[in-house]
Amino acid sequence: MKQPTCVLFCLLVFVVVQGKVPTRWTVKTARQQGRQLPTALSAVHAIPRGGGATNKQASTKSLQKDSTGRPTIKANGSNNKASVSTSIFNLANNVAGAGILTLAAGKAVSGTGWIPSLAICLALAFCSAHTFILIGKACEMTNQQTFKGLWGYSFGEKTAWIVDSMVFIQCFFVSIIYTGLLGDIFSALLANVGSINPEFTTRTSIILMAAVAILWPLNMIRDLSALGFTSILGLIAVLYTVFFILYRALDGTYSISEPIGKFVAEGALTALPSFDKSSLWNFDINALVLVSNLGLAFIAHYNGPSYWRSLDKATSARFSKVAMSAYAILALIYTTTMVSGYATFGDACQGNILLNYAASDYLSTLGRLATGFSIIFGFPLISNGAREGLKNASAALGWTSLSLPQNHVPLVTCLLIITTCLSIVLKDIKLVAGLTGAVMGSSLVYICPTLLYARVVRKCHGVDSPEYRSAKRNLLFIPFGLFTASMGVAMTLKNTVLAAKQ
Repeated sequence: MKQPTCVLFCLLVFVVVQGKVPTRWTVKTARQQGRQLPTALSAVHAIPRGGGATNKQASTKSLQKDSTGRPTIKANGSNNKASVSTSIFNLANNVAGAGILTLAAGKAVSGTGWIPSLAICLALAFCSAHTFILIGKACEMTNQQTFKGLWGYSFGEKTAWIVDSMVFIQCFFVSIIYTGLLGDIFSALLANVGSINPEFTTRTSIILMAAVAILWPLNMIRDLSALGFTSILGLIAVLYTVFFILYRALDGTYSISEPIGKFVAEGALTALPSFDKSSLWNFDINALVLVSNLGLAFIAHYNGPSYWRSLDKATSARFSKVAMSAYAILALIYTTTMVSGYATFGDACQGNILLNYAASDYLSTLGRLATGFSIIFGFPLISNGAREGLKNASAALGWTSLSLPQNHVPLVTCLLIITTCLSIVLKDIKLVAGLTGAVMGSSLVYICPTLLYARVVRKCHGVDSPEYRSAKRNLLFIPFGLFTASMGVAMTLKNTVLAAKQ
């Protein structure tokens, strides 16, 4: 069990040691034009920190934000552009997130073997990087600055409501994941505090109290620049969680074989580790559950134009280097977490892997706290992204009343009530993550980028051009996306909802 984690640990250390960190960094704000979609599970930790943006230019002392509303680091220079290494850091930072918390459960539920699990993660990382690069190439040909602009160029401005609807759906479901994770994390943290009435430490109670006392006031904030620090908080939470999960997989404190691990011997676990379904090569249709979870974890494509626009001396080759490098780092983070989590708990992995660890495990307590506070301060950003997407989509369809300032409070309240109710009913976040990843991951990673690229090449080079004939090959991602979306939904429901009823 320990060999895969040892190999991944060495790889992770190599990347950290060899990775280039840009020097002489400054902080600056340039609020992007249009509303951009947050990256997913940069749910948690680096979960999507989405939000609307304005067209105003802020002072050079304010914080540079990407289109998710999350701060990014820009290298010094008169042109205020990001170098390749800086762009790699920003892209990896803004995508990595609490999608990592569900991956071990995705492997456990699907029963996928070690080798196929690693192969799936690496293959999807490569495919996601490839379709991300297509967005950059489309921007190079059209000079469009936003994903919405690319869509309008390709399919007409009248269809722009489709893009805004994607923003709303993605952000709304990630909001549900956020809220559910809050309930999971803080109910586990407070469960053993004897001075607190147990009725107030249940998952439902925590979600309700957090919604009323914390999330609603934070959602009323109109200027979200004060929450810019959540990017660094999210990054710290992600890195700490990865290393702590890896460390616990290697130190033997959760071992069920001789010598028995400390926390197993104490009887402090809600479920003992089990490896009945563990295998090296098993691969079947249930692997689509893992594919769905990874689909959510690799979404960054809506923000592709933002990264193209900010890249210094942007060319297809430089943009490709950014994408491939960032997605390689993401693949390393995800495989490390997935393998380490499963090596520790096996088939007993829960949808939120943090819930598997003993309450007396101080390392897991720190991880839960870091994740919890990252979620709290990141929630307003993703909620703002959902609201802006809904307002823009409704305005494009002729319903402009939602955008009126006097409707801000009712809109915030209604969306929060719906989000809270759904997060209470949907107790296992791997269900929401799986469904969202299957549908939105397939749409935003495999279908939309290839459609846009083929359409742009056709307009720019003509239907009979060799460029268009080459571009059409990418359309093979569309049937793949449709298949993984439909079957991913089916397998996720089969292995969660239906399995729970048996």
